[in-house]
Amino acid sequence: MRRGPCEQENPQMSTLQTDPLAYAPTDRRIWLMGLPVDNLTMGEAIQQITGSPGQPPRMVFFVNAHCVNVALRNQDYRRLLQRADLVLPDGIGLKLAGMALGTPIRDNANGTDLFPPLCRALAASGGRIFLLGARPGVAEGVCAWANRHCPELVITGCHHGYFTRAEEPLVIERIAQSGADLLFVAMGVPRQELWIGQHLESLGVRVALGVGGLFDFYSGRIPRAPLWMRRAGLEWLYRLIREPVRLGKRYLVGNPVFLGRVAWYAWRRGARRRPPWQEVPGPMEWPVRQARGRTGRAD
Repeated sequence: MRRGPCEQENPQMSTLQTDPLAYAPTDRRIWLMGLPVDNLTMGEAIQQITGSPGQPPRMVFFVNAHCVNVALRNQDYRRLLQRADLVLPDGIGLKLAGMALGTPIRDNANGTDLFPPLCRALAASGGRIFLLGARPGVAEGVCAWANRHCPELVITGCHHGYFTRAEEPLVIERIAQSGADLLFVAMGVPRQELWIGQHLESLGVRVALGVGGLFDFYSGRIPRAPLWMRRAGLEWLYRLIREPVRLGKRYLVGNPVFLGRVAWYAWRRGARRRPPWQEVPGPMEWPVRQARGRTGRAD
């Protein structure tokens, strides 16, 4: 059978071998506003993701200011984040929240910057990946990028994210039979996380990652912000300028709402005189009550 542009022949058994202790629970997990954040550097995150085989399948998610706002409205998404194996901080919003709440974020371990070194690590160790999501043709563009920049990486297949419910079992079967170690899912928040949580055991992969708009960037469909803007924490502004209709509400309304919630949590912690290391997971009390007051339900 002829293989598609993203598919390569691969052995039945993965040769991916790394530190056997890499899957030990991280001692860097902190809790910000009721959500877990694994406060890792980029290198530590890659080590966790490319951990030893033989473990149950794992979920890896990224959280930014928008994700926190969504988690306030969507209880299923919030609970899924709370039981995820790895939740990595993404963007200037989480950095500001960490500073305000007394738990500084060590690194901006966002998925877009993590992708190239993760691909190199997987290529060096024999790891295999499958790409799922975005518009038709976009995942193929990511494959083309990987073939140019990391030709040793084995991509066992790709599929767009616009499949129907009737087509879903065939997509899951294709992923499970591909022999992939890692699955990158780019369907947007919270759909990608909820989809991973629902189907993780059937996918046949060791790690499933929700990566948002990553495919759009590496396919070349949407350009990234200049490096100086990314380093200054202004990538959100660049994206807003380029896509004001789609992202206007997220940033112009969502960012102030997020900062207000951070300020409220900082005040609450100060009022209770709770030191940062005693922060514990719990419900997002104030925002959930506010949401109930408006809609009659928490999410």
